[in-house]
Amino acid sequence: MADRQVTQQSISTLLNKLTDPDADLRYMSLNDLYGILNSTQSSFIANDRRLSQGLADGLFKALDDQHGEVQNQALKCLGPLALRLPFESLTPLLEQLVDLTASQTIDTSVPNTALRTIVDTLPRPQAGQPPSQNVTNAYLAVSKVLIPRLTGPIQSKSGRRGSIVRGMLDKDPSKGFSSDALDVLIKVVTCFGPLLKEAELAGLQQPVMAIIDNDTAGTVVTKRALSAICALVLYFSDNQLNALVARLKNTLSSRTITIIHRRHLIGAIGTIARGAPAKFGPHLPVLAPFVFSALGEDAV
Repeated sequence: MADRQVTQQSISTLLNKLTDPDADLRYMSLNDLYGILNSTQSSFIANDRRLSQGLADGLFKALDDQHGEVQNQALKCLGPLALRLPFESLTPLLEQLVDLTASQTIDTSVPNTALRTIVDTLPRPQAGQPPSQNVTNAYLAVSKVLIPRLTGPIQSKSGRRGSIVRGMLDKDPSKGFSSDALDVLIKVVTCFGPLLKEAELAGLQQPVMAIIDNDTAGTVVTKRALSAICALVLYFSDNQLNALVARLKNTLSSRTITIIHRRHLIGAIGTIARGAPAKFGPHLPVLAPFVFSALGEDAV
């Protein structure tokens, strides 16, 4: 009990220093917090709702620090904190970060990076093993908060009728598509792919393909979208993969397809073939002729 009280006092003291004018002191405080969060002496935090919320609030504010090193150290702390938070506290933290990704006034790469850090740290399913309760809880938090915002617009919590919040992968009128949001999607699929429901995979596919199908998407965003569709295909059912192949074939067969659009789709075929050869290989005879045709060669 004495050790717990000492740790509680240390955390409270360090959190208070996060508002100090000295950036070096703020950085060192976060560095010390990182050490505590990674130690066994902080395991009790999962059962201390008040302290865990205080930690989440403190790190959340530090993410907006004007000094990059302080900001980066706060990002590092989010991973081990996520492992200590009870499910009831993890969900609101994810919601706060997701809401920030729609901000027009801050660098949205910060909350997106924070989301990737947390997802990467959460317990994930292991091949050949049933998911533990901790893995299931982590998936439920991601499924409840992150996936709906990645798959498309949702009703705003403001309560105003007709108020809609833009999806993370939707095109922003002023900023365009977000490659950072695509990185979040890739991390979600990489970590929790075996647990994703078919409807969730289908929902995630739609905005990714919308980017690939968009002639105005930049090179960086398109490359991330190609990586995202490849990550998704690894967990597609046979019916989903057949539908994707049919979609690619029908679009490539269109006489109105633009050169850029054709290039994006051929890029998708190549990326999926490299990333999921065993799964995608049987479909190559259907799609290969379109690739060779674009190269001005006949399929062998």
